[in-house]
Amino acid sequence: MEIKFNVLKIPSDLLPHSEDEIDQFNEIAGYIYESILHSQASKVNLDEKIIPLSSFLQSKMVEGLLENIYHYMQMLKGAKYLSGDISISISEAITYTALHTIYSVKLRNIIPFRTVKYLGIIADAVVDLSREEKLAKEVGSDSGLLFINIRSSMNPKSYQIIDKIRKSLINIETVRYPDSFGLISIVTLDKGELTDSFVFIIP
Repeated sequence: MEIKFNVLKIPSDLLPHSEDEIDQFNEIAGYIYESILHSQASKVNLDEKIIPLSSFLQSKMVEGLLENIYHYMQMLKGAKYLSGDISISISEAITYTALHTIYSVKLRNIIPFRTVKYLGIIADAVVDLSREEKLAKEVGSDSGLLFINIRSSMNPKSYQIIDKIRKSLINIETVRYPDSFGLISIVTLDKGELTDSFVFIIP
């Protein structure tokens, strides 16, 4: 399965970490959106065998996940026809499969958190970077925790995507600041093409 893939790295120092700076999240989310929009995305062939295997990490079990993804890609207004659960499952599957395909991350080293979100604000998953050399090298480290927050938008309207980025920034900073790493995965659908944009937060 071919998708477009972007990578952006944001130093933690650029993000607000006090109450009087919280309004800056909107501005930074807009900057991230514009950076992704104007970046030169690479094309990546995801390993389709991994997509069904990733389902055990997901918050909702969806039958025929691979078929649902292709169905989604062929719909002009998929968000109106598929439920939120399927949209979330698709974005999780794309993210975990991209981690495996691009960074050789083993699925067993991804610890999901979404099912315990009732405990409060928490990331979707975490990876111990000491177990994943290629991913650790991407963020310039050899150890530490990488907290992951996953968002999807099947509507290409900019204000909706920016709002999702803003919410993800707030969530990821709550759990990773000050010493851990963050990854916001933004899965978007536009004109039948899926794009996964990885935004790394570097302490």
